Amino acid sequence: NIACVKYWGKASVEHNTPINSSVSVTLDQSDLRAVTTAAASKSFPTDRLWLNGTEEDGAATSKRFRACVDGVRRLATDRIDPDTGAVVVKAEEWTRMNVHVASYNTFPTAAGLASSAAGYAALVAA
Repeated sequence: NIACVKYWGKASVEHNTPINSSVSVTLDQSDLRAVTTAAASKSFPTDRLWLNGTEEDGAATSKRFRACVDGVRRLATDRIDPDTGAVVVKAEEWTRMNVHVASYNTFPTAAGLASSAAGYAALVAA
């Protein structure tokens, strides 16, 4: 759901009316979506990020990328094999792994369609 004209608060709390009108469009995911994959490994020398097939220089130190990746690491729990029930990765091991993230959009980037928000949401969900 893309906000074309954003909601900016209430003109009247009593009457529950907005300051301005808002317009949003719900998009079909078969046409417009962000596809994000992530891999974690102790063998990766550093965190890396690719957007639409191009590696982003400095991503490993980007404030936004760091906040997302480090936040996920803090919340990470044991990874359990669904078939055997065995612990594949212990929670404390995630902090010793680096990640490689690749994200692409099936819609124009930097066109006001929240492409980076969609990619980061997909990363956190992964």
